[in-house]
Amino acid sequence: MAWREDRITIHDRTLEARNDDALPGRPARLDRRNGRRMIELHRSKGGLGEISVALRRRDRAVCYRRNGELQSLVDNRGRNLMPSFDAVVDVLAQERAERVLVLGHGGGVVATMLHRKGIDVIAVDIDPRAKRLAQLFFGAPPCLKVVNSDAAAYVAAAPERSFRAVVVDFQDSEATPAAYLSEAFWRETIGLLSDQGLVVIKVSNWLRLGADWSAFQRTLAAADLDWIALGDELACGHRLLVSYGA
Repeated sequence: MAWREDRITIHDRTLEARNDDALPGRPARLDRRNGRRMIELHRSKGGLGEISVALRRRDRAVCYRRNGELQSLVDNRGRNLMPSFDAVVDVLAQERAERVLVLGHGGGVVATMLHRKGIDVIAVDIDPRAKRLAQLFFGAPPCLKVVNSDAAAYVAAAPERSFRAVVVDFQDSEATPAAYLSEAFWRETIGLLSDQGLVVIKVSNWLRLGADWSAFQRTLAAADLDWIALGDELACGHRLLVSYGA
């Protein structure tokens, strides 16, 4: 498998965003020692864990966290402050993707940004709370199609060659999702791509610096994702991994 970094330009706008709640090595959690930093807007517990939405006092940014981990962050005008999300949208804009599947909805920021660019987008999230919270707190439009499903199950059932791009972003804890290490999942994902389609994976520090990184690379190679661009590290600690279908 060839790991290359010369085909995709990924822009990092972190310094503009001043997103200091998502720096490498810093847990993105509410500071319970100083509750005055945050105003809690929502908290709920379910079978998939706890979701909280809070307003950051110093700049009125709104944060979406699942089990304490930051998943979405927007400013007081609803503009994205997560550099990895800007990078995803930049890549898809460069490739002129017209129909995109987003696996992992969270606060709905990526899907909303793509929708506003006129891209036909379907988002998938296993948590049934995600769609309502994205509309209520993060400006996701009601017309945005959000499917409540396990990502791997949706991919297995979706029609072949139905998307120009697939965004994979559903690791929300240190544990690597089983699908990430499944050759079948990646082959089925490739099968969803139209001609010259691409897969964009948000690679967290949990994955890249963890015990499963080598197994993840081997799984992608076995699934014939053998032309890969691994972007530079963004200031939030994430990277984007981009692969083109056959």
